[in-house]
Amino acid sequence: MAVWQYQLNIIPKKAILEKYGSIPNELLIDHDGWEKYWKNVNFDNGFPEPDFEDAKTIKWWTNIKLDIKKIKEQIDKLVSRGDWNDDEDSGFIGWKGNSEKQEDNDAHISYDKKTNIISEFQFRADLRKRENITEFLNGMLNLCEQNDLMVFNTDGVLFEPKSELIYENLKKSNAVEFLTDPEKFLDKIAERENKRQPKKVSFWSKINAYFE
Repeated sequence: MAVWQYQLNIIPKKAILEKYGSIPNELLIDHDGWEKYWKNVNFDNGFPEPDFEDAKTIKWWTNIKLDIKKIKEQIDKLVSRGDWNDDEDSGFIGWKGNSEKQEDNDAHISYDKKTNIISEFQFRADLRKRENITEFLNGMLNLCEQNDLMVFNTDGVLFEPKSELIYENLKKSNAVEFLTDPEKFLDKIAERENKRQPKKVSFWSKINAYFE
């Protein structure tokens, strides 16, 4: 994910209520679990299932029927299709904006071709241009609201798809912090890395630390 992007995962409100009985403020994201997963995963047989449960591994869509054809037509109006293709068994629809024009908005839906059950639905908005927020981000939130869906950010904070709620959260995001003061943001990342292994770091080392 580019540092200027703000990511939201989409899940059905009905499934949240079925699992918890009410809508929690936050869902668990097992950051340590994912760090170990990506460090040790073997891709010889595709993407193995993680052996832990969190907001990203729960099967939210198992009992939910979403009209994927209708959804993709709506997203087509917001951002261009990417170059990704389905494979033999798994369905994947991807969208990707033009980063050179500061329109690095993207979205994807992963689903089972036989059952049409979604496994992952997420999008990322490029915060470098106001239009990316007023058009793409707001458009995706409207889509979610129309289909009784909710969104959670990379920390698991759960939101109704209301622009005023999302705007408050994105003000605190890494993307906004970086775009507001890149050097200060990179200093913070470098400081975090130095706690693991103290050393003198250059400006480019700070950038590398963020993307590791």
